[in-house]
Amino acid sequence: MNKNTGKVDENGMSYSISYAAQTPWLRHQSIKDNILFGAPYDEKRYNDVIDACALRPDLEMLEDGDLTEIGVRGVSLSGGQKAR
Repeated sequence: MNKNTGKVDENGMSYSISYAAQTPWLRHQSIKDNILFGAPYDEKRYNDVIDACALRPDLEMLEDGDLTEIGVRGVSLSGGQKAR
C-alpha cells in the first residue's frame, strides 16, 4: 500500500483515486476533429491517442477512416466506440 495516499507530489498530482461517471458524447464532426477537440494536430501524439484508445481497428472498418463524419449527416457509433 502506498504511504503517500492523499498527499500531493512534486507535479501537483495526488495519490488518491476517484470515480466520475460520464456519458460519452461526440460533436457532429469527423472522428479526427473529435479527437483533436480544437488542439493543433501533432502526428505522434494523435497516433498515440489512437493506439491508447484502441481505435485503430474501428478506423480501419470505416470507409473514410478518421475523416468519417459522426452524427446527423454521418455514421452512428456504438456506445463502446464513443467511450473509446
